[in-house]
Amino acid sequence: MMVSFRAIGNSLHVVNILNIALYGLLLYKYGNDANAGVVFDEEWLKEGFCLPHEERNFRTTHDLSGYLMVALASMGFLIHGYLRHQAEKEGRNTSMAPADQLTFWALIGALGHAAGHFIISNAKRHEFYPPSDERFIDDLMRSTLPEAIMKAGPGYPLFWIPLVKTYMMNTARDRVALLALVFQFGIFFVPVKFAFSYTQAVLFGGMSIDQLLMGRKEKGFEYAFWPLLTVIPNSIFAWVESTTCTSGFVMKHHGHIVYDFYMVSSYIVFYVVCWIRMKYFVTKQKSM
Repeated sequence: MMVSFRAIGNSLHVVNILNIALYGLLLYKYGNDANAGVVFDEEWLKEGFCLPHEERNFRTTHDLSGYLMVALASMGFLIHGYLRHQAEKEGRNTSMAPADQLTFWALIGALGHAAGHFIISNAKRHEFYPPSDERFIDDLMRSTLPEAIMKAGPGYPLFWIPLVKTYMMNTARDRVALLALVFQFGIFFVPVKFAFSYTQAVLFGGMSIDQLLMGRKEKGFEYAFWPLLTVIPNSIFAWVESTTCTSGFVMKHHGHIVYDFYMVSSYIVFYVVCWIRMKYFVTKQKSM
């Protein structure tokens, strides 16, 4: 008996949620200097990233990750647009609808991710970024009211709402707005150095919940292939980065850039594979 795409997708999304819970629990217990090296790499614990290029002005790891993600996302939009146009010309665009939605919103999310790297890099460059061990709420409490509004206010409409929507594309906008508010409130109580880990956890966790709540008939090939190619490997890269920042060759020399490179590349590969499947398998099957 063959396992259905729905069962595969459901299993992978549940694994993702459980992995996020484990990661968060271990980070809460061992994410401090006293436990450096027990689970997480000592260097990674300083910033919450592997950052081997910090001495280069405008070419830090954050800058390079941002440049790379913008370039890959732009290429992804071009490939997505071209292949979608080809499908429309052949009258096959309906078969590509699930892949279209997943890929388009993921590429938008990649641009938001890149913007986050540029914001961090700029804040560090101008010494506006809080100390890594400090919580955002502590920094806000020391700030004047106008400063606190400038630091926290724009993030809700410009970062959290659009980014949550890109990951939870099937969720109604009013619920997205509420979740974005909850997520932003939560990050205020997280140490600055773990802000990225927190953000990725709530976004990828939210995405898996959003996908699991889809109707049975909507859970086809794309539903199973998406977490297999993008979600689970990204979670593996998160573990690799946080535990081998100085001991592993790849992370020691390239750092967080590897995580971002795979993330956006996987979106492009996902769409191309879905298009090839649609063109050479799905349509042939329908014509038989």
